[in-house]
Amino acid sequence: MVIENREEISIDTTGSLVKKAMVQANIEKRLVVGLNQIGRFLAQDQVNVPIFCLMAPPKSGDYAAHMHEVLLRAYCLENDIYIIQLDSAEKFNRILDLKRFELCALICANPSGDSDCEGSFLDQDYQMTKTEKKIVDYCEDHWDDSEHSSIRLPEK
Repeated sequence: MVIENREEISIDTTGSLVKKAMVQANIEKRLVVGLNQIGRFLAQDQVNVPIFCLMAPPKSGDYAAHMHEVLLRAYCLENDIYIIQLDSAEKFNRILDLKRFELCALICANPSGDSDCEGSFLDQDYQMTKTEKKIVDYCEDHWDDSEHSSIRLPEK
């Protein structure tokens, strides 16, 4: 896929874009939150296609969470799902107003016909929002850049 007229997006701007995409996907019921929910979601025949996997850092010494993170990361790499490492589990949970503390989420593509979507994604049945396309551009531009491995979510 060739994307023309890319604008350079800073890491701070990307945090705001990720927040916007999370909130929008949550409202549209395209967000799968938590390792257990993600496991169930990935085990079934998927009507929705994951675009991004958001991962917040586990607490130091939480080896079970680390092992689950490694397995989820491997699945995402194998299935071409963009992995976005977030800077703070607390901000992630606060933005989504979660009742249970979680460390990860999947953002799925919009079904076609959604008004905020433009252009085709994967096939004619799935599309991305403009915000999600900007995040994909950022991911593609910084794929091998370890300096940008963690996205800073906004404080508020």
